[in-house]
Amino acid sequence: MRNLRNVRYFLMNDEAVSEEFTTLPALSVVMIGFALFIVLFSQTYLVYEGRMQQLEEYQTADALANKLTNPDCFFIKEGGLVDLPLLSNDTFSLKRICDQWKQSGINFFLRLHWSNVTMDFPEPSNASMSHRVAVSRQVGVFLSDAQTVPGVLTVILWRGS
Repeated sequence: MRNLRNVRYFLMNDEAVSEEFTTLPALSVVMIGFALFIVLFSQTYLVYEGRMQQLEEYQTADALANKLTNPDCFFIKEGGLVDLPLLSNDTFSLKRICDQWKQSGINFFLRLHWSNVTMDFPEPSNASMSHRVAVSRQVGVFLSDAQTVPGVLTVILWRGS
């Protein structure tokens, strides 16, 4: 008879914990996991957008470098040589090209390097820009009728005012 009483007490016990309260910890773990997934997904999207913008800037700098090393450019001589005396004396033409690109929000300047000498054309007005893109081309530098040396023409580009 004693066993019958214990079984009856177990079936009639109203002091048990309700089932709804045991699902709250599991639900909170699921919600935290979902929130972490959304944060990770948004961070991945932001990094992707940043990389695509950076790739677009490199493509713009490459197109500009191709245009400036084209034989039709005013400071490029036959054979792809950079005419340093012309480039040094005629900064108005290069400034006009810079102003045309500046209207679309792209600023740039040229850096010509040869034999431990570096010159910038035109002088960079805002050299403290932190996010710049550079594309370089190997060129010949025409110094005078008697001297031509190998050099590097670098186009340094940044966006903004």
